[in-house]
Amino acid sequence: MTPFNHQKKQKHIGDSFIIHLLFTVIIMLFSIIVLPSTSWAETWYAKQDGVKVTAEKSSSSALVETLSLGDAVTVLSKTGRVFKVKTKKGKNGWVFKFRLSDKEPSSDSGPGLSSLIGRNTIAARESRAGGSIRGLKETTAQYANDKKIGQEHRDAVDRMGAFTLTTDDLMEFKKSGHLGEFSGDAQ
Repeated sequence: MTPFNHQKKQKHIGDSFIIHLLFTVIIMLFSIIVLPSTSWAETWYAKQDGVKVTAEKSSSSALVETLSLGDAVTVLSKTGRVFKVKTKKGKNGWVFKFRLSDKEPSSDSGPGLSSLIGRNTIAARESRAGGSIRGLKETTAQYANDKKIGQEHRDAVDRMGAFTLTTDDLMEFKKSGHLGEFSGDAQ
């Protein structure tokens, strides 16, 4: 083989390497840009009735759709405190992330004190600390007697356990206090 032929062969190997490198870069860019919005999308569910899907990230933005408890949405992207979603009706919009759950919720509980934090149920670990909120049980009543806790305070605990709010009242409370999706500029 002459030196001229040898150099020509090396050039073909270099060209092949560049073509493979470009092909790999194109595949990687395609994977980063296109695939997350299609194959990696997640299904999340509305935690309660009245979950608002808005046109922009702001809670005061135009309403696109209102979700009911358990309505599924496809999460297209996550930005700070909001998710960009696609609804079953095919509409795109933004939802405050704490209004959604990655697990389908049950509909056996209504809004109560726990709805202030965006949940309709409390975990077992919370029930130990919050047991008195659900009213005085025998052991709790005995404790209250031993500590000389008055009936007015016992009645207040029972009223807290029975407390419920409408979704509209809860939203008005959050809005007036700049809480939840109404805190800051973005939902």
